[in-house]
Amino acid sequence: MTTWAALLAPALVGTERHTGAWPPSGAWTSDVNALVAQVADTPARATGLLRAAAVVAVAQGAAEFGLPFDQALPAAAADDTRDTRDTRNTRVPAKAEPAQQWLLHEGPTRTQHELLAVIAARGQVLPHAWLPTALDLGRRHIALREPLGAVLGTRGAWLAAQRDEWHWATGSDAADDETHWHEGNLEQRTAVLRRQRTHDAPGARQRLAEALPELPANERATLLATLEQGLSSHDESLLEQSLSDSSREVRQAAASLLLRLPGSAFTHRAIAVVAPLLRQERPFITRRWVIEPPAQVGAVEPPRPAHEALGDRAWWLYQAARQVPLAWWTQHTGMTPAQLITWAEDSDWTEALHRAWRDVLFSAPDPAWCSAVVHHWPRGAGRDERAAVLAWLPPAERDSHWQHRLERDGLSDELLAQLDPGCQPPQHLSAPLSRALADALRVRLDTRPLAHDWLLREALLPVAGLLHPDALSALHALPRRDDDPPSVTELLHNAQRVATARAHFYPRMPP
Repeated sequence: MTTWAALLAPALVGTERHTGAWPPSGAWTSDVNALVAQVADTPARATGLLRAAAVVAVAQGAAEFGLPFDQALPAAAADDTRDTRDTRNTRVPAKAEPAQQWLLHEGPTRTQHELLAVIAARGQVLPHAWLPTALDLGRRHIALREPLGAVLGTRGAWLAAQRDEWHWATGSDAADDETHWHEGNLEQRTAVLRRQRTHDAPGARQRLAEALPELPANERATLLATLEQGLSSHDESLLEQSLSDSSREVRQAAASLLLRLPGSAFTHRAIAVVAPLLRQERPFITRRWVIEPPAQVGAVEPPRPAHEALGDRAWWLYQAARQVPLAWWTQHTGMTPAQLITWAEDSDWTEALHRAWRDVLFSAPDPAWCSAVVHHWPRGAGRDERAAVLAWLPPAERDSHWQHRLERDGLSDELLAQLDPGCQPPQHLSAPLSRALADALRVRLDTRPLAHDWLLREALLPVAGLLHPDALSALHALPRRDDDPPSVTELLHNAQRVATARAHFYPRMPP
């Protein structure tokens, strides 16, 4: 009670009726008393009292650690060159700040990413009061660190340097990189290599080559994947060496990168194996392509698992074809990707070819093949694979595909599962698709209680972050039921909070 005694009387009787000395002075150290006097000396005594309480609360919290502070205080943060408040019409409205601060603290990751992108596009930084929340967010979500880094500003970088768990936002100089490389965890060493690849690709490659023999398999595979950034023919030698690694994951990582190098020795060897197996028959009028694996198949790497559905010859063809660039098939046969997918369906080796092409597509995405796969799903393609392919498409083509599916099937479980992973943040859906999706969402809620629709319950907040701003008002009119449990009521409320916060991102955005 002694700590707060000086502030208790004016708080109880009211600052206007309080007749004691002002600014208040208590049983605090001289530094705390001086700071309290400074912040409380204001004509609005109620405001001064709250400021004084804030100072005392922080001082008391620091004292509870019970440890002496014998280090020099850090230098003050430099001024931000970008504004955190007014920039013509780009200020976050006062009524929007609580909703957007909630979004940064508790909202869906997709919409957090969008908020950060909007602030960065305005040339602003986060309000200072949001910085601790933002730094904690980056500590928990690696995917948000890049968009967060763009809006933390000078004050955010200064604050990040004061706590070890926020050091992800401090940047890194050469000395830090050396420390992280030799003493850091896998995430820190991966970050070191990625940074070095941007300005010194040969040095990063040399650093990696020297370290690989001493690392466990999972770390070798993860660090080898950093060569993806700025991949060039100069990396081919190291990747070729990694093809003989004892770890399957490392060999696959190396093969995936070599597939992206046009004219690599790896792809030439694979083509030399597959090309003789692909030939044209000459019937009476048309010529038809056919493919046959060898009649006798020796040792294949990796060996066919015992539970594998493919037979020995199909397994061999799959392993060979998954090392051939997709562009070779179209150039060699003259068929489009869609024609090749259909052609494979009429062969005896459909699954082997479709699986091989999917593997190559995920290693080295090709726009023409992505479009063909969306419209002619290969046999056995799973939901997660389809969503990933959709994410590689131009937004207009992706939205057109979903619009067609929505008109044909309504808001099916399959479509609902594709929306969030198929639309990479900070993108959102087109206005026509968003309006159709909002209508379909109401129909689904009318026919199926949200309390029992587990897939929609999981997807509702991401969908609230996907809709075009022109369709956000629909979320405020979602049907409710008298028997909705509290969890459903809270979910609908949070969806509306997301809509409210996002509506302030684009105050003048046309439909």
